[in-house]
Amino acid sequence: MVVTRLLGYSYRLIVLSNYQLSWTQALQIIVLWEFSSAISPGIVGGSAAAFILLAKEKKINAGKGTAMVLATSYLDVLFYVLAAPFLWLFVKKSEVIPSHIDYVSGLHIQYLFLGAYGLFLAWCILIFIGLFYKPQAIKMVVLWIFKLPGLLRYKNKVENWGNNMVVAASDFTNEPLSYWFKAFGGTLIAWVSRFLLVNFLILALGNGASVATIFAKQLVMWGALMVPITPGAVGMAEWLFGGFMGEYFANMQLTNTTAFVWRLLSYWPYLFAGIVVFPVWYNRVNKNTQP
Repeated sequence: MVVTRLLGYSYRLIVLSNYQLSWTQALQIIVLWEFSSAISPGIVGGSAAAFILLAKEKKINAGKGTAMVLATSYLDVLFYVLAAPFLWLFVKKSEVIPSHIDYVSGLHIQYLFLGAYGLFLAWCILIFIGLFYKPQAIKMVVLWIFKLPGLLRYKNKVENWGNNMVVAASDFTNEPLSYWFKAFGGTLIAWVSRFLLVNFLILALGNGASVATIFAKQLVMWGALMVPITPGAVGMAEWLFGGFMGEYFANMQLTNTTAFVWRLLSYWPYLFAGIVVFPVWYNRVNKNTQP
């Protein structure tokens, strides 16, 4: 699952680049992208680094790189927005949301999930409109909002973001439907692999075989993991794992051990891989830019 997740993200990047990126280039970029996400707060992610990584590629201009990053954000959130209601057809709310996690009640967890889902849905709609229909209108509305007191200092950054939306729209408007099916297919492979890792760990070390329920619990957890300000959601992820998945294990020690193995496979590899891959990528892109 760790490998197929990496391959899914890389394939999506290759498709979004119109096959201008090779597998080697895409794999290097994704490893460094994930490395950046691992050392950044969940709500920030690795998007800032992704702009720089793609801008360094010889065959990808700044406008195309911006479009690709925005498209990956859209596809990731689209997966979440579609997967959550789909899984709700097969599982009960009482099976997914625990009655409480320490001092946090199940009702609060439900409200947090609904709030996160609403934000993701709004972000998905905003990027969709900005990429495909009215990029200039979205830019003007956002700029108007950031003229309000207290927000004016962000005006230049928001204006740059609006310009990027316009560039992205010009790149993606004329792409065929098959292009987006392939890109979303890579997204699907990556996210299903990410979530099935926990399913397989529970099958190996716990006593749960309810694939849909465990999958749905992770959707709620992932929404919460976008909020923490700690790098890679360190601490928060392990706490949520115990609260949501503890029922599948014989005792808390086994729960904590599985949470550690989960983070060992899904988080720590990118810290080490990023350190190894960065000098290789850096030497390659610098060599490509030499006359």
